Amino acid sequence: MQRRIQKSRFNFLINVSLVLASGLISLFLFDWVFIKYENTFLQSSSQDIQVLENETFDLASLGFKEKTVSASKTPNTIRILSIGDSFAYAAVPAPYTYSDVLESVLNQTEDDRNFEVINLGIPGISFPEYLAQFEFWSSRLDFDGVIFNFYTGNDLVDMEWLPYSKKEEIRFKNGEFHIGKGTWVPRLYPFRFLDYAKAYYSMYMPKVQEFLYSDSQTIKRASLFTWHHALSNNIIAGTENLKLPPFYIKAMRRASIAYRLNKAERTRNGYLWLLAVMELAQKTIESGKFALILNSPSNLAFSKNIQELISELEGIPEGTLDPHLPGAMVAVLAEMLQFKGGIIDPLDCLASYAEAGKELYFSNYSDTHWTREGNEIVGRILADHILKDWLKIERSEEFPVCPDVEGSPKKNRLGAEIALSTYKAWLTEQP
Repeated sequence: MQRRIQKSRFNFLINVSLVLASGLISLFLFDWVFIKYENTFLQSSSQDIQVLENETFDLASLGFKEKTVSASKTPNTIRILSIGDSFAYAAVPAPYTYSDVLESVLNQTEDDRNFEVINLGIPGISFPEYLAQFEFWSSRLDFDGVIFNFYTGNDLVDMEWLPYSKKEEIRFKNGEFHIGKGTWVPRLYPFRFLDYAKAYYSMYMPKVQEFLYSDSQTIKRASLFTWHHALSNNIIAGTENLKLPPFYIKAMRRASIAYRLNKAERTRNGYLWLLAVMELAQKTIESGKFALILNSPSNLAFSKNIQELISELEGIPEGTLDPHLPGAMVAVLAEMLQFKGGIIDPLDCLASYAEAGKELYFSNYSDTHWTREGNEIVGRILADHILKDWLKIERSEEFPVCPDVEGSPKKNRLGAEIALSTYKAWLTEQP
């Protein structure tokens, strides 16, 4: 009797193990098939990008906002590559991105040349992918200049778990990057289909809208599903008094790390990766081309209400958040590298518009990016710098965006001296 009971238990355990093993194998097989589907229909590898028969690239089919672009350009054309993450891609449609605005403004000048700005922004990427992006496109497209845009809100802290090394830099430069609609969906779970399930759930379950709205926005913009999300318009049409949804608070708390000197260690890798991008821009300049680095600030840098809320949630004294700290850090790195390119820190210029009541970021907190008006201003700031410092073209009286505001980062801000000694120490320690 005892043997029969033991045998029965053993068989039960065997059966349970088989069921669990079968379930896991099924999950892995399903996820493998799903990844194949994603790679085939929703995203592509840079290794698969091919020039068409007419020597063009169909960027629209790859998930970019651009359409078709020629590999070569006419001698009369000045072409600028715009590289960055979702801020470069922009949360607004063409022709309202800052790349479109920049191209439009440059072509309005009394100059015989034709200006072309190619928006190569990809949501969700950071410094290592910027290196890979530039290595790829600069070898396939004729160009005269490049703009590297990084977002203070997450680019710096995103590198916290990826230490910089020359070996890693070379690996990314020689590696691939992914593009397409699938790149909009954040990678959060071991199984890729779960990432889509969470995003899909956020679109169609009203009770979780407030918590998962950022995912529903990415899915909606990427048009991964054909069904219309009826509630999204109501959310987008919110008012100034709308409370910050949890995803926005989370994003601002994360962004606060870059504005706190006592959290400098968490942004160390980010600044070292930025330095690698800056060195690549320097080599580009030495080859006879033009390079700009654009520091895109977070809404946290402008909104006193958000600053007060984040200070309370983080348990830090008011005034701990220094909106000028990232600009000071970048200025220190540029000085150490003797960077010859332009560094655009639009913080003070944008602040002057924010104080005047302009809506630079979505006032309903449905999105962390620039509005059409924000993109318009940034595009004009870039055009102002390019015309003045690169092309040496005289600007019209109506053109200046912030005539009384300096657009370069400030080295004399709070923490700059500490930043200088800190980053010099970091640079001597890097592998």
